[in-house]
Amino acid sequence: MVDPVEAKRLAAQQMQEIRAREKLKRRRQAEAINGALAMIGLTAGLVIEGQTGKGILAQLAGYLAALSSLFGQ
Repeated sequence: MVDPVEAKRLAAQQMQEIRAREKLKRRRQAEAINGALAMIGLTAGLVIEGQTGKGILAQLAGYLAALSSLFGQ
């Protein structure tokens, strides 16, 4: 016969393990999405650099200048 207190303890321990695995899975998915978006952004920056001749930092400076003039008024 199984002790009810021990069964509850084991069930709680198993639930903690399941939650930890789910949390790790969500973290991995978030990292994969973040990496994919970073690669898309880098590719877009390189394409724009090829079209305009401005480097990525110059593009960012232009975007920041546009935003500051938009919100500065």
